[in-house]
Amino acid sequence: MTDLTALRATAHGGDADAMVELALLLAEDLTGDEGEDDLQDEVEHWLALAARSGHARGVAEFGSFLWHVRQDDDAALPWLRQAAEAGEVDAMAVLGDVYDFLGDTGLAKRWYRAAADLGDEGAADNLAALDRLTS
Repeated sequence: MTDLTALRATAHGGDADAMVELALLLAEDLTGDEGEDDLQDEVEHWLALAARSGHARGVAEFGSFLWHVRQDDDAALPWLRQAAEAGEVDAMAVLGDVYDFLGDTGLAKRWYRAAADLGDEGAADNLAALDRLTS
């Protein structure tokens, strides 16, 4: 579904899949430039609703948004952990990034390895790089 009007209507109707799809579609327009507060807030709104409904991908995407866009590791970590522990591979890889950034090499490797074992090539590359740096 790519019609924004229809997607918004479906999201407003409570469909968590539509909420995530709408948020990700809107997020494509985020550039990191000034003046994007309203767009960021709308993306966060839809992801938060989906996450709070228990939607697995919504939980992962909300945690990722909080980390990448809001740059709030304290807020992001519980959501990312919840998604990773539920098997969301992208959340595992992002957790590796967060823990690497925070300097917790052991947890970074743990989550990179978990994502890599499930086929995430970027996580495998990050794990290999981290192994080289810490050997």
